[in-house]
Amino acid sequence: MDTFPEKKLGRLLTLMSELCGILKKENTLLKKQRQSECRDLLEQKTKLSAAYEESFAYFSQRGELLKSLPEKQKRILHKAAVTLGDLTTENARLLKINMEATSRLLNAIVQDVAEQTHAKAPLYTRQGNMEADAGNPAAISFNQVL
Repeated sequence: MDTFPEKKLGRLLTLMSELCGILKKENTLLKKQRQSECRDLLEQKTKLSAAYEESFAYFSQRGELLKSLPEKQKRILHKAAVTLGDLTTENARLLKINMEATSRLLNAIVQDVAEQTHAKAPLYTRQGNMEADAGNPAAISFNQVL
């Protein structure tokens, strides 16, 4: 294998390693529910992912280069790919959990606000009088249909 593909392979492995590092940090933050700190990693993760995809595309179009790698390099590349895949899967799972939790929280807030809004509506007292808001008179209208 000539020098150019070796440099490309080195770059691919470096990108995979850096992505693994970012994903480990993000997964740890997500587990500790420190989502606000994950925003700082997003730009870095996006850039690394784009560079990784570009580097990976080079080798996926040249399968013969990967087949001709020495066994040691194949094992290293395989291990890196498995690690990156596992971290990506865990990251996707944690992000989904956090999105569902956020959605549930927002739905609970909306429901609570709706219930409070209905609770503040004027109600009839036991005597049949209508409660007024802080002594303000309440207007009542009737729609009589025969």
